[in-house]
Amino acid sequence: LAWFRIINMQGVKLTEQELRNATYTGPWLTHAKSIFSKSNAPAYLLAKDYVNGSPIRQEILETALKWISNDQIKDYMSKHQHDPNANELWTYFRNVIEWVQATFTKYRREMKGISWGPLYDQFKDKLFDTRALEREISELMMDDDVTNKRGIYPYVLTRSDRTLSLRGFTPSQKRSAYERQGGICPMCGKHFEIEEMEADHITPWHAGGKTDPTNCQMLCKEDNRRKAGV
Repeated sequence: LAWFRIINMQGVKLTEQELRNATYTGPWLTHAKSIFSKSNAPAYLLAKDYVNGSPIRQEILETALKWISNDQIKDYMSKHQHDPNANELWTYFRNVIEWVQATFTKYRREMKGISWGPLYDQFKDKLFDTRALEREISELMMDDDVTNKRGIYPYVLTRSDRTLSLRGFTPSQKRSAYERQGGICPMCGKHFEIEEMEADHITPWHAGGKTDPTNCQMLCKEDNRRKAGV
């Protein structure tokens, strides 16, 4: 491993997974690399549309290890270093990708690079109406308020709209709402300076409310965060 790090220092940049591979050699790693570390190997052929990275630079292997180990890659590799094969890892990775393909029946380029492993772990045993999911995904793809289209896939499973990066109100929309309210927070009835307030959707986005001036109100920071459950 020290030799690999010397090469790194001299300008040949190795990935973290390449460095780990130099530490945890053995039959397990040999088998894992035969599956994950070639562009014509099974893992890349199965998952190239769903994961980022180069198999040759060990990035597909790293993704699979990150998913199965809950980001504890070194611990997992150390534990399995002397196993006769990497069947557990390959089976898990294959199950994740096949679950994604079965759950999201229409492929879109936004599906590539999502952290699918944790979503699989959390939702693999839940039965979804795949047609309803596809209808909702299609609608969200056309929603201008959703600025992170890749976040749609975690959202339809978790219902956390943080992954959507919803479009915020503009400074002029906030100022208009503030002037319209006379600086009064409609929840507590107190007056605040505009810097002490935050913009809020009157009708929440998840209930059909849009990010437009007619749906903007200014709340004091305390009330806005209480409403948001922060």
